[in-house]
Amino acid sequence: MSDIKKTKHFYILNGEMMKISKIIGISALAMASVALLAACGNSKSDNKSSDGKSVKTVNVAISASSNPYEYTDANGKMTGFEYDILQKAAANLPQYKFVYKNYQDDSLLTQIDAGRADIAANNFGKTQAREEKYLFSYPTLEGVNAIFSSSKNNFKKISELGGSNTTIPTGTNYGDILSKWNTENPKNKITINYSQNTLVERLQDVASGKIGFLFAAKSAAENLIKEHAINGVVDNIPSDLGDYSYFKTYEYFILAQNDSQLQKDLNAQIKKMEEDGTLKKLSEKYFKADHVPAADQFK
Repeated sequence: MSDIKKTKHFYILNGEMMKISKIIGISALAMASVALLAACGNSKSDNKSSDGKSVKTVNVAISASSNPYEYTDANGKMTGFEYDILQKAAANLPQYKFVYKNYQDDSLLTQIDAGRADIAANNFGKTQAREEKYLFSYPTLEGVNAIFSSSKNNFKKISELGGSNTTIPTGTNYGDILSKWNTENPKNKITINYSQNTLVERLQDVASGKIGFLFAAKSAAENLIKEHAINGVVDNIPSDLGDYSYFKTYEYFILAQNDSQLQKDLNAQIKKMEEDGTLKKLSEKYFKADHVPAADQFK
């Protein structure tokens, strides 16, 4: 009888006899594993700072090849004008943890649209369409743009661009600028073509004569010309820029529409950097000159 009673404490598992005590042990281990996985899954929402306060993860969409704004240096370290600004801001915003994710230039705003990013950084300008869809930080830089053309054309003035052609991506502030030129100069229009070709590809088309000119960020385009050994392209800051105020640009961080508190906190840090001279130092470091916007832009 005693042998029969013992068999009641056994079960068949994979053809082997296993004691209930072992099954209980395995079950407990499995439950503990599930609990651990659940805890890991909630780690993002349960992040805490050293003082016990919750920390929000801020995903920043960048293009790591946008020199001098965001790029990796020779040692593989992330650096750049806008990157440094965000890092300095993050150091004074313990309620946030900034996480940088690299994407193609033309997909940065798509990451915000899809909810995968809170901030997009890539020397963005304002457009009416963007202002209706996103939030903007204070400007970090007064845009330093130049006319890039073939050495044969060598355009030096905005007034020389009428009758020529250019190619730009859709949705940029340059599109708004050039469209305004066409509105104001109906008998001397610029032919505007739209393409998602990279800036490198478009600069190569300028060199070949396919594109008449590009109006682009001076430092970024010059770095690409050097990096890709593009010959036959010259650039000039237009000498008549003062006559066309709408060609003047500023550069901003773009934020998701629902991130108004983050916008407020980031703006406070940018304004502080303007006041204590940090923006000026960074501008001189990356652009060799002071291109900080006037104080009235930080209101």
